[in-house]
Amino acid sequence: MFLNTTEEDIPWDAMLYMTGHINYGGRVTDDWDRICLLSILKKYYSNDILDDKNKFSPSGIYYAPKSGRLEDYKQYIS
Repeated sequence: MFLNTTEEDIPWDAMLYMTGHINYGGRVTDDWDRICLLSILKKYYSNDILDDKNKFSPSGIYYAPKSGRLEDYKQYIS
């Protein structure tokens, strides 16, 4: 919903803040755990994931699928 309300580029910093500080931040009480969480989110919340060549694993199995229909996402998950 947040992404559909903006007409600008993807607001990565706002998404990082929403997820890392608001959604999970209150549940992560250890400072090192919070640093770890934010580091992981920064890896996935960037323009890099929009590149078709970007993979989340060395095997290449995990990647951000292209925008598509619900059936396309179900097939990717399967």
